[in-house]
Amino acid sequence: MDISQKRFVVSIYEIQQELVFAEEFTGRYVKDLKLSDGTSRTVELTALMRDGRPTIELVDTGSRHYMGLIPVRTGAQTNGSLMVRIHDLDDVDTARAEWRANLPASPVLSPETSLTSIPDFVPPGFTQGIEILNDNTTPMNFVATVLNTHADLSLEDSHRTMLAIHTRGGALIPTPSFAEAERIATQITAEAAKDGHPLICRPVSIVP
Repeated sequence: MDISQKRFVVSIYEIQQELVFAEEFTGRYVKDLKLSDGTSRTVELTALMRDGRPTIELVDTGSRHYMGLIPVRTGAQTNGSLMVRIHDLDDVDTARAEWRANLPASPVLSPETSLTSIPDFVPPGFTQGIEILNDNTTPMNFVATVLNTHADLSLEDSHRTMLAIHTRGGALIPTPSFAEAERIATQITAEAAKDGHPLICRPVSIVP
């Protein structure tokens, strides 16, 4: 198999915006990206064989990763606030339509789930804060925005936390006091309801 002659489409998106949608390439792809925070990154993709398997090499401003192509001939890589997704092409139109219909799945926990009861979710030293659960409806950029606005997280931290919620199913975010957690949860829940999103955000505490 000469993977360098195969056709692919690439889509790249940041939490705040879609940067590339289903651009076709063969062999090698290079793109200069302007991010929402004003910084720039260069993404380079190269189709190659690695250890006998078809692979996409991803170089992102000096950082190098390898994306294996799973049996349905797609690959995905999250690098900081960027997600890069590859489709092996047989039909360009079909691939573009499927991209919209088949965004990467993420875990959705039951609304009754208490993350404080799951040790892997509890940050070291956590005593009180807010709990946010992932769902299949609320836009990722909405969650990143309300974390930045109401939880006073930096843009980078809000992106990182959003990715954690999206990929793990939820997150616990510490606050200085339970009263502060109540304030943040109330504001985020109200804004979500106003926009018609079912986002679950509530204050939680761990009793010693």
